[in-house]
Amino acid sequence: MAALHPLAISRGKAYLRDCVGYLGIAVATVPLGLLAQQAEWGSHRWFVLAASAIPPTVATLLAAHREASASGATPGKRRYGLQVQDELGEPLSFSRALLRNVVKIAIPWQLGHTVAVGAAFGGFDDQEPLTIAAVVSTYLLLALMIGSAAFGKGRALHDRIAGTRVLVKKTLSATVGS
Repeated sequence: MAALHPLAISRGKAYLRDCVGYLGIAVATVPLGLLAQQAEWGSHRWFVLAASAIPPTVATLLAAHREASASGATPGKRRYGLQVQDELGEPLSFSRALLRNVVKIAIPWQLGHTVAVGAAFGGFDDQEPLTIAAVVSTYLLLALMIGSAAFGKGRALHDRIAGTRVLVKKTLSATVGS
């Protein structure tokens, strides 16, 4: 059995910590959901799918902004002493951070929403191809992302696609005298 990458646990904890913040973004959309129910937009699949894209889009942009900042880290990564850099060890550009987080946050989250919306609108009962494909894609993508971050060189799928690495943040005391 392959050994866990040394940063796997820290990366997992950092991501879970960040997800608590993303949950706050999702909760902030509750008024939109209540308004949609009042206006009967919630009975239209297209509206539910479009509205469900708001939280992952906001979370993706926020994470990209933070990883492209001077700290190179989301709050979770800062808490666990991690930062994201490009393959050359340089800070991330916003576009590279955005690509990384589209793959890491937006795509899996919206795939999950597609599954949930499909289920709510009878997609499993009708064996709807979109719902079934979304289920398969969601689990396959999550397995690839987690497995690639946890084992081997520890470069998650989103790191490989965006040309990034997650490293232990260098502290001033660690760089003095080196």
